[in-house]
Amino acid sequence: MAAATALPVSLSGRFKGSFAYVTIKDRLPQILTRVIDTLHRHKNEFFEEHGENGVEAEKRAISFLSKLRNELQTDKPLTPLGDELADAAEWNQYLDYQRNLSNGNGEPSWFQSPWLYVECYMYRRICSALAQNPPIDNFDVFKEGKAQNFFESQQAIIALCTYFQELLKNIKDLDEKQLQGELFKLLQVALWGNKCDLSFSAGEDSSQKSSALQSLEDLIPYILVNDMEKLWSLLINAKKRTTDKSVVRVDIILDNAGFELVTDLVLADFLLSSKLADEIHFHGKSIPWYVSDTTKHDFNWTIKQLQSANHMWMSRCGINWEGNLKKGVWVYHDHMFWTLPHEFSSMAKVAPDLYADLQKSNLLLFKGDLNYRKLTGDRKWEYTVPFYQALNKFHPAPLCSLRTLKSDTQVGLKPGQGEQIQASEPEWMISGKYGESYGCFPLDIPVTREQMNRYRAAAETAQSELAALLVKYDCAQSELLELRSKTVSKEASFQELKAEAESYKENNARQTSLLLSLQTRVQEMEEELSMLATSKKQTELRAQEAFKENWELKEELHEQNAELNKCLNECEESKTQASKISRKHEELLIQLSGFLDTDIREKEEPQELLILKACEICKENMTLKSQIAALQEAINAHEMESKANRETIMRLVSEMAKEQKKAAGYYQDMEKLSKDLDSAIIARQSLEIEISTLQDKLTASQKAWEASKEELHNLKRSSSELDGSLKNSLEEARTAQNSLVSFKEQIATLLSSRSAIVKPSEKAILERIQEINCREESKDIMVSQFETRIAKLTEALENQTALYQEALERSKKAEKLSETFQDELKHLEEELLSGDMMQDGLKLEKQKYLKFLEQLNKKMKLDRVAAEVGFDMNVDAILARVEQLVKLEGDAVIENKTMAYSLRRKLKTQKEKLESRELHMNLLRQKISQLEEEKQVRTVLAVERDEANLTVRKLHKVIERLQQQLDLARETNTNLKAKLSETNELKIKTLEQNRTIEELNKSQGKLQRMKEKAEKQLTSVKSELHLKKHEANEDKEKAKNMLEAVSSEMKMLKTTLAEVAKRERQLADFRDVVSQMLGLDITSLALPDYEIITHLEGLIHSHQHHFFPCVCLKDVARTQDERLQGNIELLH
Repeated sequence: MAAATALPVSLSGRFKGSFAYVTIKDRLPQILTRVIDTLHRHKNEFFEEHGENGVEAEKRAISFLSKLRNELQTDKPLTPLGDELADAAEWNQYLDYQRNLSNGNGEPSWFQSPWLYVECYMYRRICSALAQNPPIDNFDVFKEGKAQNFFESQQAIIALCTYFQELLKNIKDLDEKQLQGELFKLLQVALWGNKCDLSFSAGEDSSQKSSALQSLEDLIPYILVNDMEKLWSLLINAKKRTTDKSVVRVDIILDNAGFELVTDLVLADFLLSSKLADEIHFHGKSIPWYVSDTTKHDFNWTIKQLQSANHMWMSRCGINWEGNLKKGVWVYHDHMFWTLPHEFSSMAKVAPDLYADLQKSNLLLFKGDLNYRKLTGDRKWEYTVPFYQALNKFHPAPLCSLRTLKSDTQVGLKPGQGEQIQASEPEWMISGKYGESYGCFPLDIPVTREQMNRYRAAAETAQSELAALLVKYDCAQSELLELRSKTVSKEASFQELKAEAESYKENNARQTSLLLSLQTRVQEMEEELSMLATSKKQTELRAQEAFKENWELKEELHEQNAELNKCLNECEESKTQASKISRKHEELLIQLSGFLDTDIREKEEPQELLILKACEICKENMTLKSQIAALQEAINAHEMESKANRETIMRLVSEMAKEQKKAAGYYQDMEKLSKDLDSAIIARQSLEIEISTLQDKLTASQKAWEASKEELHNLKRSSSELDGSLKNSLEEARTAQNSLVSFKEQIATLLSSRSAIVKPSEKAILERIQEINCREESKDIMVSQFETRIAKLTEALENQTALYQEALERSKKAEKLSETFQDELKHLEEELLSGDMMQDGLKLEKQKYLKFLEQLNKKMKLDRVAAEVGFDMNVDAILARVEQLVKLEGDAVIENKTMAYSLRRKLKTQKEKLESRELHMNLLRQKISQLEEEKQVRTVLAVERDEANLTVRKLHKVIERLQQQLDLARETNTNLKAKLSETNELKIKTLEQNRTIEELNKSQGKLQRMKEKAEKQLTSVKSELHLKKHEANEDKEKAKNMLEAVSSEMKMLKTTLAEVAKRERQLADFRDVVSQMLGLDITSLALPDYEIITHLEGLIHSHQHHFFPCVCLKDVARTQDERLQGNIELLH
């Protein structure tokens, strides 16, 4: 039964993300700043009315309110009220009640206490700030906002008043259905008028700009609960039951001033005019409340403003409503209970006089969201809970609640209705878009005798159960006392846990910050590693290309060396024999053509072709040099980066060693990892076998290459045999000598560079070729160095793969451990939340204990000893002092022993508690250290995992490179065979290039033509721009003339406006003079213009009858009677 009747949790700011939290955090401070701003803006008014006292009171009130805002924003405890208002004692009693509810979990504060209480407390503190600072204690800080809301809603008020006055003309002719429809319209207007709430908008503009009647049909789907038909049937039944003595009374509990108050007054007037009610009682607030709530001053001010309005129907409404107040048909109440923080379910206990007064009513109409929150207790109800259940036995009379949703408490919905709206509109409960009209009406069902007998039997059984329950209650009370004693001891232990939890929280925060920093470092390292991987890929590709090119160049250089040796031998023989020279020259040419893969048999100038070929080779050599230099620079940069990475890796390895020393329990896991290492070594051996197979393939390809070289030698021999036919050409030998000299010169020019010029002699050419060979050898040495570095890198990669596999297993274990620690963390966070509630109680008990020790020291005169010895030895000093007192005071030995025994027991218990605290703290510290170590291991494992991934990728790339080298070796064999066919393709390419050159020339001509056309277009555009500039200048001049004309007209308008203002003043003076002549007092009565005009027309009519008495004597008598009646009404 207790679980079924238990009330839900109150809405509070401790639930972060809720509307209550947002309100306390943002909206309430905004309202306080607006209040401070209004007080500051009225500083001059206070000085004019009250002098320096008013200014000082304003300063004190602002300091009080700024202190209140600071308390709110920093979640300080709520303090008792210090003013002398009538409800101060009730407020302080309620604060004590909230303290008792907390059960020693700390003082009630802004974010921990219920939202309804905290919000009401803020407005009561605003009132207290003014009440404690006369002479401005009666100033309403929200008066301006309410007045502004009323004046900005003028159009909507005029539309509503005109509609209502036209309705009153024909109200007697309406049947029940039409009356019901009109009542529903005005109820809906009063419902949607609740949107104009300044506390919800934090003081911002919330007025009604347009007519509310025009959009009623569109707003019907947004009424979630509609009990208007039940309300209609209740009023009709009450009307039918009325007798001559009985009266139908309707009570309206008001909410906001301004437009909403006007809608409430129109609804009240309709109930009276339609005779659905005989009396209307209004209930407002006694002090300024929730920014825009209605006070007595607001109620009277609104009626006076309507009465003195220039609009006819507005003034008619104001006059009628003033008459209702004078007749006593309308009654205004402002009980103190409406501005207390209590729920309405406690009204019978707190304000029995108000509860008894409400019981006299036939219908209670509660307006607004605040009244709804107090009706339902401002709790986190489920959407489908019935409205009568949420009222919590508050039912003085049949009641109805009209409100727009502006808080996240909601009851009375159909199953699934709230969830459906929540899915489409998450903020539907706080947007003010939806409205509700709840009803809680009694069922008028006659009770039979059988039912009465049943009720009596049930009452008897209930009495017997009550007696049994009373006995149980007594037992429960005794148990409760025992439980309280137990809870006191538990509270002490809980407070200790709370302190430990706080320290754990701090350590947890530190760990989270360390984790974040480590994550950022890991991310940076990953980025650097990815950059290094990409750069290494590029360098390896370039190194492979350079290796291939070097290898080709070596072969070509060897061939060229052989050819040059042959050429030198032929030159020596040419000196002795001309015939031998020519032969050798021709052999040299043929050999060169064979080495350079060129055919000279049917060419007229074979030397030029060979020279061109040599030029190309030199150019290629220069490009290769530049590429090799760039590669060396890139390799140096990468070596620097790799050194930095190695240093970081070494640091990480050292950190790993330290952590491995600390984590002795991980050695068993390391044995498993060694097994995995064996498997990795086996995999590595398999990889080495694959590499050896690839190397065998490379040797086979090299053998094929040597076979191809032998075939080339055979071809050269066949060419030398063919050269025997050229022995008889002596004349060509002479030409060959000349060509040889020229050839030497050309070779010298080709071999010469900017730094060194080569002479066209054989020795200089040989020296230059030797220098080139030396450079090539140095390049070979560099390549070998690169190869050794690559081998070292492969070894490092293999080590990193082993580390990666170890890191993978560690990461899996660390993930499992992290899951277990996360569960423990969740459990500890729950304990921390419960511990926070007990922390304040601990502090209070600690203070009491310290005060107790200080009092003991003072009584025993141990102040100086306690200050010198300190807190730790204070108890020992007290015990020594007790022993001295025992010796001195023999008569009081027994009493002192009992006191000492009790003190020792307390000390022992406290020491035991302290030891348990220390044990718990040590356990928590061990847990935290374990967590820190595991987090560090986790980060290191992540780093190792990433590095191992990189090493695996690099190994895969190495395998791919070896395969590529095999493919390249195979391709070189095919390329050597395909070079013969490439010469023909080059010829075809040259022809195609010539054609493309011709096409490019043609396109160049077309581009020139297009350029000419574009220049012509540019000239035309420039001319058009000049014309447009000229036109723009003319437009500017015209605009200046227009501005001057407009400024002159504005001056004329200002003068006319000044004359109009003067004319209005004259008319106002004339109106005052005319009203004084007619005997009307404008200061006491707010008269509209049309009544003055009617009086003037009466005077003129009487004047005409005075000069022409025979025209209409009856009219004169009638006008006099009407004037007498009008004067009587004005007196009333």
